[in-house]
Amino acid sequence: MRWNSIWKWVSVVITILAALTISLKVTDILISYVIFLVGHLSMAFIMLKDRDWSLFSMNIIWIIIDITGIITWR
Repeated sequence: MRWNSIWKWVSVVITILAALTISLKVTDILISYVIFLVGHLSMAFIMLKDRDWSLFSMNIIWIIIDITGIITWR
């Protein structure tokens, strides 16, 4: 398995954990947004390297949403 493939799965797991922290009220929503940001930043980096422009663009939008959430809930 390539490193890129492994890192993609790590990014997926990170974003799933962020979603679970919100839905199960495990932690403060601000922390959940930070976890989402880490997952989306890592996925955006991978998509940039792979030149997968559609998924890269989607992750940039998610990053903007994450930063907005962090600012709003701070």
